[in-house]
Amino acid sequence: MLDIIIALQKVLDQSAKRSISDWLSPLPKGAAWHLISDYVFDDHNRHDTASFVLLLNHDKLETICNYIDNQAPADIKKSRSASEGMIRYLQSPVVFSFTFVLDDGDKFLSTYAPFSAMIDGLEDITEIVELLDKNSVAENTYFLQVKKRLSSFISELKRKGNAKLARQVFLVAAYAAVVLDYLDMVTEPSIASWVSDRDAILKRHDGIVWDVASIMFYLLKSNRMPSDRYIVNIIDKPKLIHIVPEESGPNYLDPLIRMPDYLAAAASGINLHNLEFSHPKLETIGSACFFGAPNSVFCTLSWTGQGFFVRRLIKKKL
Repeated sequence: MLDIIIALQKVLDQSAKRSISDWLSPLPKGAAWHLISDYVFDDHNRHDTASFVLLLNHDKLETICNYIDNQAPADIKKSRSASEGMIRYLQSPVVFSFTFVLDDGDKFLSTYAPFSAMIDGLEDITEIVELLDKNSVAENTYFLQVKKRLSSFISELKRKGNAKLARQVFLVAAYAAVVLDYLDMVTEPSIASWVSDRDAILKRHDGIVWDVASIMFYLLKSNRMPSDRYIVNIIDKPKLIHIVPEESGPNYLDPLIRMPDYLAAAASGINLHNLEFSHPKLETIGSACFFGAPNSVFCTLSWTGQGFFVRRLIKKKL
């Protein structure tokens, strides 16, 4: 998984780091942010895609959700056309988005990540968690719970469980760690809450994807510290929160998820050779929110057999 993170950051540091900084730097330091994600996986007519929307906590969540409900009352699949109000919100100063498309081939990274490699990766993460637990000055049961979830995940993989879903967990966790790292570098948030769509990735081992992403982010942030301070240690800022979405009640956050839903749908339906979209409503979204948008990173990732090839896709607005 570190290979994915390194490949992404190498390209994004060269092609997008300045634009990320330019957009986010004017916003207040130490604020609370939401990381909102949605995915398209296992659709033979579309690319495997993950979209993440960084949203500044600029108002009450209820107010934000009500606004989105008013502008886009349904996800893009159920809508005849793209909502202009939603697109304006995705382009607004309080939003920055990352969309990652897995290019065709390799049967979802099966040669890169066989069972043995995934087990080794989880065992390495377990060692990092043990260091974090050891270095924690306060009594914290979180790391004990993480180790139990990791152990359960490892046991399943040793029994040859659902390999494709396991790879999706690794991939989404790597994406999320990269997004959190760029957010942290520029805005130094006090809180980062991850809101994800209800799907199989989130349900896997009681949200293990969140644990893996958090641990990898801690590792990335530790690597950014001065060398004399380097240690895999407790990082108190940002405070990471995982909000489990509900079908009703206080954690009904489906309106928020429509933001990355728009982006994931558009990106998964693009022809990566000529950059044309499969439907006019998706072209409306892609033209406004990907190509020429200063608050968006849109890139593809593919496994060559030798390493990962990452491209940031840039095209003048139509």
